[in-house]
Amino acid sequence: MNRAVKLAALMAAGVSGAGAAHAQVAVGGSIGTTGAAVEAQIQVLPGLQLRGGYNYFQYEADDTYDGINYTGDLDLNSIGAFVDFHPFGNGFLITGGAYFGEKTLDLLATPANSVQIGNQTYTPAQVGTLGMAADLEDTAPFVGIGWDSTFENPGIAFKFIAGAMFTGSPQVNLTARGGTLANDPAFQTQLAQEELNLQDEINDYEVYPVVQAGLTFSF
Repeated sequence: MNRAVKLAALMAAGVSGAGAAHAQVAVGGSIGTTGAAVEAQIQVLPGLQLRGGYNYFQYEADDTYDGINYTGDLDLNSIGAFVDFHPFGNGFLITGGAYFGEKTLDLLATPANSVQIGNQTYTPAQVGTLGMAADLEDTAPFVGIGWDSTFENPGIAFKFIAGAMFTGSPQVNLTARGGTLANDPAFQTQLAQEELNLQDEINDYEVYPVVQAGLTFSF
């Protein structure tokens, strides 16, 4: 959050330095793979804009990892700060920046049949409930392209952006509770091995696709 505040201050300083003659302001909203977003935009020079906003996203996840089905929530609530460049003097833009804030995946699994944990097979009664938490980096760089005609004419305009958020490798934590072997050292050793297996599997998810569409109003 401190990074976001500092970046917002730099954005404000940039606006002051550019001069009031160039400044235009817009507000807007969008929906997409980062959830629902509210944003503010400032044009500091023709073809150069600063943009920031808040994104709220909660997704009910249902995925299978290492042969075990997990259900839970993916939370991507974040603050975004970006620089938009219009190289051709029209709505086409190239954008870059970052998303700041906690990004977490919290999942639970209660096996109904025997499952393999680490290198051993256990019954549902022995396993109990598995909890998997994966935390992404608090700061996730972003690059993208899109179309935004916000400052071409005053009033309502359409905006579309597509790109990639680089979240880094999630840090996985696996726990088990309620099973008959919850406190068994041998089971805990296999649980630690299962955590490593999950880490290897989830390491492939380092890039999160971002697609947003929305409306803006400039004044």
